[in-house]
Formats: sequence, C-alpha cells, structure tokens
Amino acid sequence: MLKGFTRSFPPLETLSPEELEAIHGAALFVLDKTGMRIESSRALKLLEDAGCRVDFEENRVRISPWLAEECLRLTPSSYVVTARDGRSDIQVGGDTLYFMQGMGMRHVEMDTWETRPATLREHKEATIVADALDNCHMGDAVFSYTELDGVPPIMTFLETLASGLRYSGKAQHYGYSKGCEVFAAQLAKDLGINLEPELDGASPLTIFGEVVDAAFTYVEAGMPIQPTVGSNMGAESPVSTAGSLVMGVAMTMGWIVVTQLIKPGAPLSIQYGYEPMDMSTGSPVFGSVLNALGHVGMNQWLRVHGIPSCTSAGFSSMSKKFDYQCAQEKGLGSLVTALSGGNLHIFQGGTTGELAYDPVLSIMDDDTAGWIGRMLEGTRVDRETLSVDLIDEVGPIPGHFLGTADTRKHWRDEHFFPKVSDETAYPTWLDSGKKDTLDLARERMEDILATHQPEPLTDEEERAVERMLADAREHYRAEGMITDEQWATYMETLEAAD
Repeated sequence: MLKGFTRSFPPLETLSPEELEAIHGAALFVLDKTGMRIESSRALKLLEDAGCRVDFEENRVRISPWLAEECLRLTPSSYVVTARDGRSDIQVGGDTLYFMQGMGMRHVEMDTWETRPATLREHKEATIVADALDNCHMGDAVFSYTELDGVPPIMTFLETLASGLRYSGKAQHYGYSKGCEVFAAQLAKDLGINLEPELDGASPLTIFGEVVDAAFTYVEAGMPIQPTVGSNMGAESPVSTAGSLVMGVAMTMGWIVVTQLIKPGAPLSIQYGYEPMDMSTGSPVFGSVLNALGHVGMNQWLRVHGIPSCTSAGFSSMSKKFDYQCAQEKGLGSLVTALSGGNLHIFQGGTTGELAYDPVLSIMDDDTAGWIGRMLEGTRVDRETLSVDLIDEVGPIPGHFLGTADTRKHWRDEHFFPKVSDETAYPTWLDSGKKDTLDLARERMEDILATHQPEPLTDEEERAVERMLADAREHYRAEGMITDEQWATYMETLEAAD
C-alpha cells in the first residue's frame, strides 16, 4: 500500500465551532424544508420507506434531520481503493493525503498553446508518465483526456479505462455515462480490483437519474463512490462562501442518505469545488481565493463527521500556459487544501479550467506535490534531531557540519529534492544551456517514456479488458450510439494505435 503524506500537526481551520455548527444546522434545515430533486423513482421509494416526505411527480424529497444524522454515523471514515498492482493500493481517510492525476478535456500544444483532441498514443503516454511519478498516487486515466481523436464519445470512458489499466498499476479513478459503469464494474470484478467512480451532483440541490443509476451499480458492487457537490458561486449556489457551504453540506448529506439507504456502511468520499463566477463574463474563476476558503470550510466539516474528502482547489488554473500564474494558482490552492486536511487531491497535469491536460505539466506538478507532502510531514523533534551533542562537538566557527556523520545520514531525509526544478548555481545554469523547468520537464518525459515499464497486464487480464471493450462496442453499436461512419473511423484509429 502506498503511504501517501501524513499530516503531523493540527489542520488549518477558518471556522469557529459555533460557525461550523451554524452551517451544519442551516444545511439540515434546507434538507428538511427545501429538500432535493432526485430523478430516480427507485431512490425515491427507498427514501419514502425510510420516512422521508416524497413528491414523486416533482422528484422532490424532504429529508428529516434525524435521518441525515443517522446516515452520517453509518458512513465509514476510511476505505481502500485496490490497484492492479497491490503495492499501489491506497487508504483514503484520516490524516493522510494522496495526490491524484489531474483532469483535462484536450491535449495542449505547447508551441501554440492551443488545444485539440488527444490521440490514443498520447493518452497512453500520459498514463505511463503518471505511473512513473513518485507523488501521483492514483491514476485518472478516464478524465486526463476526455476527448479522443477517432473514438466515438460513447466509448471514450471505456477506452481510457482500458488504457489506464494497461499502462499503469496504480489505483484508478472512474466515472459514468450511458451505462458504461456496468461494463467498468464487471471488468473491475474480473481483475479483482475496485475503482473510485466520480458521480456528479448538479447544483442547486439536484441529482439526475443517470447518476443515481450509476450509484446503485457501484454501491451494490461494493465499490466506494465519490459524489460531487461543487458549484459556481453566484450562479449555482449563493455568492457568499458561507451560503455555498450550506448548500454543499446539504447536498453532501443528501448523497450520504441515498448511499446508506442503498447499502448501510457503504464507503464514499465527497468531491467538491466552489468557483466564484465572474459576473462580467459568466466564466467560473478557477484558482480563486474563495475556492480555497470553501475547501478549508468543507474539509473542516467533513473531518468533524469522519467523512473522507476529495479536494480540487488548485487542481486547475485559469492560465492558458504553463507559466507563473499556472504555478501560483495550482500551488497555493493545493497547499491550502493539504494543510486543511484533504485526503485525496486532484492535481497533476490539468489546467485552463479543466480544458487542457499535458504530461509535461504533470511532471512539474509532481515536484509541487512532493514539496507540499514534505511540508505536511512536518518537523521531527527527538533526541537525535535536536542535535545538542553534535552542536557541542562542532562548536563555534571555525567549526562546521559538513562531512559529519549526522549530515551524511540525514541530509536526504530532511530535504525534498525536486526532479525538474532548476536548483543549480547561476554559472552552472549558464554552462548547461540556460534550461528552465519546462525544458527539464520535457527531457524527463522523454526519459520516462524511454525507460519506465509499468506493471504489465497478465494474459488473462488482457483478455478481460478486450472482452469488456468488445461487449461495450457491440452493445452501443446495437443501441445506435455508434454510427457506421464513427465505427469505420474508430476501427481505423484502433488499428493505427496498435
């Protein structure tokens, strides 16, 4: 099992106990008075049987505070996501932070900074790079590129899942769409793993039917789920951080009630993000300080109730390039999230408001993740590290600590060594070609693709992946979701990728 980064000091908090209780109470009131729209007669029947007030015509349910509180108590405080390579299992919850591969719809060309659909080869390369990164603990092959050139949209999630499993031994994030979760769940069962599927709520206070169907599939299969409760502040939730937190907490408890009614004790984590909307343009602002404040408050509430979190402050910048703004927005948001107690953080590789992804950026982000992780581990204070005897032995100048046994033993333990940040002296930098971090990251990507060998699928596992893809292709073609023209292009794309 991967160890992740365990925080060694109290978490950052911005809300007093009284303020946190006010948000919690307001959320319970919203659930009881306003309720939620849940577009699933199956789920509504479960809720009605549990004592909720249900309007089946409006798909509206009011949830009593006592039921929400009871379901909070039933939810596990941690769970394990099993990987194809068992050494890469992760346990989500508690004081440990794991970093997850980032998200982006399209591949970005670094010569022009324009985006386009990724090829299957580029998806493979992104997956191999993520597998090689020391501080990327969970793969997200499904969302790293969500537009693939030559692949019918209905098959994109399953093709990217297959690519993720073929070229990475790490645990994998997943999703849902038009029933693809049925094929994914069966494949996970065949491989003896689980997935961590993201299930999207819709603000304000809504869960669509397709999402509820996916929740039933995954929960009944024994997999942890990851409901989302994010919103654009001022459009999909109140413009105030406190108001957005009230709505986010209410939606979180709604999701928890549904999950626990499907299967008591079912594990989950909550993914959230609060982006303020720029009212002059209508665009959400990723990287905003309000996004970070919302994460700190949500982390604080989730910790009190023992609910694991999946955080996203800093997972994507508004910058269209891999520049200072990109590093600033991603780094600051991620640091605040980590300090406030996030458990699983979406990070390496995505930018431009989730539009763009590139493995070169994931390599640079991995250095940031390592820096943050080292910060979380804090300062070890014991007899050895206090170094009183050593200081006495060395004494004042001309004494020094170079070459002492203590320095030789501990300098690597204490320091964090980035892989692509330029830490050379200025004359060395001049002599070595004036390379910047982007240059070094490109070189490291070339080296990873030339040398890194992910744990391969066994022949039996490969047959299971191919069987899943063949079944899904046949099903969606029969359902008319893949046209003859798309099918011809698809077959040519697969042949070229081989």
